[in-house]
Amino acid sequence: MKKIILFCFFLVLISDSFSQTERDTLFFNNGGKLIGKIKKVKLGVVTFDPDDAGDITVQLRRIKTMAAVREIFRVETVDGIALYGKLFSDTDSGYAKMINGFDTTMIYLQDISVLYPSGNAFLQRFAGNIGLGYNYTTSSNFGRLNYDGNVTYTHKKEVVTLAMSGIYTTTDTTFSRDNENFYIKNNYYFTPTWFATAFLNYQRNLELGLQRRYQEGLGVGNKFVTTQHIYAWVRSGFVINQEKSTQDVTTGTLGELFGQLEFNFFRFTKPKIDLLMSQSFYYSLAQTRFRNDGNTNMNWEIIKNLKLRFEFYNNYDSRPPVEGSSQFDFGVLFGISYYFY
Repeated sequence: MKKIILFCFFLVLISDSFSQTERDTLFFNNGGKLIGKIKKVKLGVVTFDPDDAGDITVQLRRIKTMAAVREIFRVETVDGIALYGKLFSDTDSGYAKMINGFDTTMIYLQDISVLYPSGNAFLQRFAGNIGLGYNYTTSSNFGRLNYDGNVTYTHKKEVVTLAMSGIYTTTDTTFSRDNENFYIKNNYYFTPTWFATAFLNYQRNLELGLQRRYQEGLGVGNKFVTTQHIYAWVRSGFVINQEKSTQDVTTGTLGELFGQLEFNFFRFTKPKIDLLMSQSFYYSLAQTRFRNDGNTNMNWEIIKNLKLRFEFYNNYDSRPPVEGSSQFDFGVLFGISYYFY
């Protein structure tokens, strides 16, 4: 009987020890430790569910090492490498070990781009935002509504982005669709930094005399800066356009060379801000025509996932669709955006 009791007691100890090791753990630079569940790592921030507490977020730079062992995790690094396995703590500050079968890989925590449980891989591949702004003046009965949103899907070597925006003017008797954009882009990475790109675009800009433009493009690009807080890329190629002016004049199919530069900056200490600057350039040899589309967006987080948004946009066309129309259009927009990632 005593042997049976001792055996049961031994099983309890083994079970308790196993359950303790199967918990995710954060080890901090100041010597502290937090046990619970790692939900994800993204943009240099760990989302963590501590035992007996609500979700918290912790910056990676505050973590000495960590363990993600309760299930198989997927890790993507800033170099574009994807790994599967369990993450174990390491004695070297700033590092952790990823183990999959007999393979062990040392990972520098600051090089982690995203980390998430592989069972939740599909949902974790999505990120995006939706924003809305409105202003109105009683004296002129004039109102202006703007919205924007985007969704990005990331999987292995592909990044698919869907984005849209619009600016509308209202009065007591009229409603005008002043500016609209709808955009879908697919980047396929054949190396960690080089990618092929394909995209479709719809544009409307009444200030430039453009009722609508359909655009299809192909090209290549390079992500020449990749860090935890900054990334930038450039791409170039060829596009074809089909335009219709506000006077209902169509142009047929037009070919253009294009180039685009995009810069992204993220700050995770207060004030938490992110900045995106993008400029696209188009040149048509057949028409001797130069165009430019640009956006600068700055977001400031006021509460979790909710941000104040500032946007400046610029458009230039050396030969607008309607003769006599303005060649340059720009605007400043304010609003509130909700982010999910």
